[in-house]
Amino acid sequence: MEERVCIFLLVLFFSHQVVSGNHHVSCPTPPIEAEEGDVAELQCRLDPSVDLRKETLDFTRADINKEVVHAYRHEKDQTDPQMDQYRDRTTLIHEDLIRGIISLNISSLNLTDSGLYTCYVPDLEASCTMNVTVVRKKDEFTTTRPPVTENTESEKPGAEENKRVGAIVGVGLFLFALVLIILRVLVKRRNLWMKKKQEAEKTPNISEMEKLETTSTEGDEELQKTLQETS
Repeated sequence: MEERVCIFLLVLFFSHQVVSGNHHVSCPTPPIEAEEGDVAELQCRLDPSVDLRKETLDFTRADINKEVVHAYRHEKDQTDPQMDQYRDRTTLIHEDLIRGIISLNISSLNLTDSGLYTCYVPDLEASCTMNVTVVRKKDEFTTTRPPVTENTESEKPGAEENKRVGAIVGVGLFLFALVLIILRVLVKRRNLWMKKKQEAEKTPNISEMEKLETTSTEGDEELQKTLQETS
């Protein structure tokens, strides 16, 4: 709590408009908040507005020994005095300078970019400070995933395993019933075949019966002829 109060007082102190003549620089009072990987837009305004293209402009870290974040000299951006942390990540919007607006964009933000940034116009001895806070990027998966209630099956221990075991048991019972049906059909067909075989063995062959009848008829005729001759 004390640290937040100190930071707030420090911001108020640096945000106090330092006036040189009739000009002063103002910065936004609320903290600038952005997510990791995004772009932070820092903007200061000169009042009354004048063309700043020929002025010397500096953005520094007030909380890190006033290290240079971005420098503008002789109508050009200067990279030599810039902190290594900000190389190739800062962009000064030159088109805004003609309207007395100092706009600096910091890209590819990371958590170490959080801190106090001072916008300074040396020739006018005017400056102001703003607070930048970089927060962790929100996880899209966790923010969009629907909440899981206590009654959902997924929260019950071993729910998936129970489903898997139930499926295996169901398949096993189905296969067992199928095997019983097949065995029953095979036994029934075997019994039917045995019954037909037994019936076939008990019934005389038709051709044999015809042969016996023919032999019997011929024997009767021979016996009758013999009896006639003897008489």
